[in-house]
Amino acid sequence: MDRRSFMGLAGLYPALALLPGPSKAQGGQAPAQQPDSRSGTQIVLSGDYGYEKKSIRDLDIGATIDARMASFTVANSRNSNPDATTGCDEGELAINRYPVVVENCPGVRFVGGRFDGKVPLTSDWQDTYCNSAALLVRNGTTGATIESVRVRRCWDAIRIGEGAGGFRLKGCWLSETRDDAMENDYLLSGIVEDCLFDECFSGISVDPAKNARDGTGQVVRIDGSLIHMHGYLAKGEVTHEAPIKATEKSPMLRITGSVFALAAANMRGFRRLGRTWHKTIESRDNVLLWLPGESIPFDLPPPPSGFRVLTGASAREYWDKARLKWIAAHRDVARFSDEVM
Repeated sequence: MDRRSFMGLAGLYPALALLPGPSKAQGGQAPAQQPDSRSGTQIVLSGDYGYEKKSIRDLDIGATIDARMASFTVANSRNSNPDATTGCDEGELAINRYPVVVENCPGVRFVGGRFDGKVPLTSDWQDTYCNSAALLVRNGTTGATIESVRVRRCWDAIRIGEGAGGFRLKGCWLSETRDDAMENDYLLSGIVEDCLFDECFSGISVDPAKNARDGTGQVVRIDGSLIHMHGYLAKGEVTHEAPIKATEKSPMLRITGSVFALAAANMRGFRRLGRTWHKTIESRDNVLLWLPGESIPFDLPPPPSGFRVLTGASAREYWDKARLKWIAAHRDVARFSDEVM
């Protein structure tokens, strides 16, 4: 889509039909599927683990970890308001930077789990940067399915580490993330399907930073998912990153039936957004929402064909309806006591 077409399309589409979503069980949590018959291994986690770290290793192929009745606390800062003088590694507060770690569990299915974060939301990003992830999957955990997980107020929500290619995130609700809703900085192939990423500083990271990694032969598919950005204080201004943090070394992208909502007029990552579009090899039935009241900046990279564009009030109305529809359709995802039941 060229610049003239992009600016002309913005705002012309009414907020009527929302993206279709898969049918989910209404009321109560859906039963976990039976474990893989090859192993029969099933681990059930229940109760409030609080600040206890839970490490799970060396399960048989195709095991199930049923965490639907379990809750965890994720905390990355030793003080409630880190700043340039007193960073997140200083203070007396309890921390639990990696509450659940899954290692060497090929084909595992991790179902459910509620992760409540204590990560500061108002301090500057660079002062709050003590690395952390609510759920970390790595080291030989290939082909993992992570399903119906609820995480809020964390640093990274779900991190896919080294040796965890072929992942699948399905029906997860991740919100108020100070950094990445999902980090895949080892540039592995996988699927993000039917997920809600809400109020995120960054949506999906496929950025190797200064590491000599090359994911250009890999593919990440984003299907039927909602990614909503939110501004947080970062290096002195309230802003957010791109929905996908991409570089030229990132995997190729297939984006279908998904919504990207941009919330800050001064958003960072225009260059990353351009790289996202450049890495996209399939795009269809998508929506790009420009939520601010200000006009779309001229230098915002236009999306490829397969995206329609809404702006301002129409975009905000579309997002609100899409979000509520997703939540209503996913009664199997755990709620917090202060959320819509």
